[in-house]
Amino acid sequence: MKILQLTRDYIRNGGIGSYVQDLTALLEASHHQVAVVCSEGSSRDGPTIVERIVGFDGFEHRNARATRERVLATAASFAPDVVLVHAMGDYELERLLRRRYGVARFVHNHVYCSSGIDHDTSSLRSCLRTHGHACVSGFLTRRCWRIRHPGTAVSFYRRSAAAVASLWASEVVFVGSTYVWRRIVENGVAPERIVLAPYFPGVPGVPSESLQSRPDGQTLLFVGRVLPEKGLDYLLRSLRHISGNWRLVVNGDGPALGEAIALARRLQLTDRIEFAGWSGRGQLLACYEAADVVVVPSVWPEPFGLVGIEAMAYGKPVVAFRTGGITDWLAQGETGFLAENGNVIELGQRIEELLADPGLRLRMGQAARDRVSREFSPARHLAAIVCGLSVAVEQAPGSDRSDETPIAQHVVRSR
Repeated sequence: MKILQLTRDYIRNGGIGSYVQDLTALLEASHHQVAVVCSEGSSRDGPTIVERIVGFDGFEHRNARATRERVLATAASFAPDVVLVHAMGDYELERLLRRRYGVARFVHNHVYCSSGIDHDTSSLRSCLRTHGHACVSGFLTRRCWRIRHPGTAVSFYRRSAAAVASLWASEVVFVGSTYVWRRIVENGVAPERIVLAPYFPGVPGVPSESLQSRPDGQTLLFVGRVLPEKGLDYLLRSLRHISGNWRLVVNGDGPALGEAIALARRLQLTDRIEFAGWSGRGQLLACYEAADVVVVPSVWPEPFGLVGIEAMAYGKPVVAFRTGGITDWLAQGETGFLAENGNVIELGQRIEELLADPGLRLRMGQAARDRVSREFSPARHLAAIVCGLSVAVEQAPGSDRSDETPIAQHVVRSR
């Protein structure tokens, strides 16, 4: 197939950009032709055609007419069989593309939520609402919106409404977790149009013979953007309840980093915490390999939580809060531990239990690596993507449509 991908990022930023690069490599290794339109990224990536159009992905941005023309011209030149949309907020552009090509969308984040975080910040409960006027109450009570300016809130509300409408019109929608599956079904997307394509780790992992559990292993690792919903502050508070000669490495950066450093200082933990910033790829892999336990303390419903399976690929047990897509990959008591969301005492107890038991760390680490190899492999992800895109090609304008055949007959889904 000839596949055109649209994405905001095509850079190794630890998020969607890294995933799109890894997926592109998988597709090309399987002899598919790939072109990418991105807002941020290099102008060329090996055999991949990369067109950088700054800001094309924005919702109702000022230069929308010009950027749409450029994207449509790129598509016409490449002549794709199918278009795969990742992080892209110009839903009118998506509609125009759907007139000419088969189009599929991968829902990587909470596009159906006006605030983008899909949870109540006061109770830490996942949102139970569907998109609609009830979202306004979340803004007025300041329970789920960080945005305070009414004009910005209106724009975000309209953007999420457009996203939901676009999902309704999509013939094929990819999701990475059963949590996102459930949420988009609750927002009106027909289940038979959804393909579950669990992510795969974008790291090489380690062979089983190199796995080890050092008797004095006391290194904890946090990886990711330092944002309120990522829960680094909860992890720091949990460390007050952990004995032993532990140390924490924070590999990440973000707007809440200063607050986290200040909190560590107030808790008198600064001499045991290394704030390493967002490292390069090589240093990140070294951090995974050196860690004894990886902690994913996200308090929002992670759409998936890619850090978790990256750690597991390195044979590391993971401790996390029970929220969102995390439960898709973290098997309680088998590959790590789940704590009640926001419960720093329980989080600390679970971390301490692993630090105190080298044999448990080794057993869980081996089980984690085996589970990633079995359930979150690149080959399994690629098979789901290719099958779903094939359905989108069949639904393209001018094709011999087969509306009687549900997508479930094309794609084997694991739920």
